[in-house]
Amino acid sequence: MARFKKHWRWILAASLAECVLFVASQRIFAASNVTISTRENLAGLDGSAQDADGSRNGIFTVGGNLTLARGGAITCESSGSSAPAEPCPIRLAVGGNLEMESGSAILAENGVMDGSPIEAAVAGDFRMRGPKGAASGALISTSNRNNGSGGNISVFVTGRIWTEEGSRITADAGAEAGDITITGQSTEIRGVVSSRATAAAGRKGAVSIVSTSDETAGKTRPSASPSGDDATPSS
Repeated sequence: MARFKKHWRWILAASLAECVLFVASQRIFAASNVTISTRENLAGLDGSAQDADGSRNGIFTVGGNLTLARGGAITCESSGSSAPAEPCPIRLAVGGNLEMESGSAILAENGVMDGSPIEAAVAGDFRMRGPKGAASGALISTSNRNNGSGGNISVFVTGRIWTEEGSRITADAGAEAGDITITGQSTEIRGVVSSRATAAAGRKGAVSIVSTSDETAGKTRPSASPSGDDATPSS
């Protein structure tokens, strides 16, 4: 598992570097923006006309901005005959901004089986919106509501990160919660970041929120240390 995670982190880092070069030269990917407003399986996006690299390589690549509108979701479910379908990894590379509007989600979980990893590399800014009207806040989840494991969540952003109050990033699980790593030039974490063990004998995951500049130092202070409890800003 550690080898698998390290392997894909390097691949995503390379994809992010290409996205950054695209921003400067507009030669790497076509600068098309993508908006997702319905539930989409990663298998249908990867290698599709919306995928900027055009290849079925396990990474959904967007040359411009990626927006998940209300009702939009990216999921990953295996094509096997088991019911429910087993969650599978989600990997995103975005050359512009990633925006998750109210009522949108990125899900590598079905609640009953072990969650799978979610990894995103964003060359612009990343924002998760809170609740609006009847729509809940934006959600990223690799959780498992039974006595299983949550998937790891890694978000690498070269620009700014905002998560509004009511949004959630969660890798909770009964037996072993997933680890969460969020890295950006500056971070405004107002939503919940949670990697809790929901069973008494379970193991909580590690939570790491890192700003690569001191722009928001002292401005966003999660109330939980990187130990796996809910991480929400202190007042």
